[in-house]
Amino acid sequence: MKYRWMVIVVILAMSTLLCGCWDTIDVENLDISLIAGYDTPPSGEAGKVAVTALLAAVVEEDEKIGTYSAQTVGETRSRRAYNEPRQYTLSQLQVMLIGQDLARQGFRNIIDPNMREPRVKPSINVAVVNGRAEELLHFMAKKDIKRVSDVLISLLQIIPERAFVPRTSLFCLAADSYAPGMAVAVPVLQPADNQQGVELTGCALFAQDRMIAQLDRMETRSLVLLSGKKAHGWIPFSLYKDGQLYDEGTVFVANQRKVKVSRQGELIVFDIQVTLKGRLVEHAVVQHSSTLYEEQHLREIEEAVADDLKMQMQDFIEFMQEELRIDAIDITPYALAKWRQEIAPQLEQGFIEDVLINVDVEVILQNTGELG
Repeated sequence: MKYRWMVIVVILAMSTLLCGCWDTIDVENLDISLIAGYDTPPSGEAGKVAVTALLAAVVEEDEKIGTYSAQTVGETRSRRAYNEPRQYTLSQLQVMLIGQDLARQGFRNIIDPNMREPRVKPSINVAVVNGRAEELLHFMAKKDIKRVSDVLISLLQIIPERAFVPRTSLFCLAADSYAPGMAVAVPVLQPADNQQGVELTGCALFAQDRMIAQLDRMETRSLVLLSGKKAHGWIPFSLYKDGQLYDEGTVFVANQRKVKVSRQGELIVFDIQVTLKGRLVEHAVVQHSSTLYEEQHLREIEEAVADDLKMQMQDFIEFMQEELRIDAIDITPYALAKWRQEIAPQLEQGFIEDVLINVDVEVILQNTGELG
């Protein structure tokens, strides 16, 4: 008798477990947001923010795009509830796009609800759109509605492996932009010049939740190298002799940074050492050179790349100190580590413009291939 009851209990337990969760929702009943775009409301519409959601393809449907305007982000979600039969979920959100106008006004009203939402991962990637986020998503949808999310998610995730452009998470944007006297860099997207897709044009700088500047690709590269953000990328070079071009080509390198801080009386001095290691990708000697395959010729290429980058970085440092007047290359913490009590009160009034920043560049290349 006991045996029969034991069998019945086991069968009932197995039946209960096999039934799955009682509160599950079928995927076809969900609107799964993969990308969220935030803009100022379109002309003529009331509210302070417009939220555009790119929704995942469910069953056999294509990805969908929907926009709602309201006073707050939370209110846009409330408006969806009145005319969308599916449950809106943010658990798979991968990318946050911020339109240019909203970025200039300030992003506090969109960061706060997303940081409070437990389903939104703080590691999602953030980008600024050169224009409106809604228009960029619709532009991409017209090209290929099935690949919008794949393109944006992959591009922002892997860009540091192929170019000197920063990757910025929601958490980093929320935390670093409020650090006194410092700015955070966010990649910038726009439709490509050939209108066949999207491209990264550089980065935007944020301080105290507002965009304060946009940088082109060369300025962004200088920022990445000076700030020590890990990246890889292709860099062109040209060699001149007696004013004449005699070699040109491309190198592919990865970057490292070391920072030393010292004092010369009241003056704080930062010495930044940027090291680039990689390989010679190509070069085409315009005029015949007997040193084509010699080690000395490779040293000349290294020096040419180092000199060009050093000049560009010095220009960026000057721009940062004289115009931005804020630390965009993450060196202030080195001084705070030594003289926090003295420096911390200065950060709000101005600090980075009164220091001396030196930079030195070393390039180490391998000459690979059959001709190497």
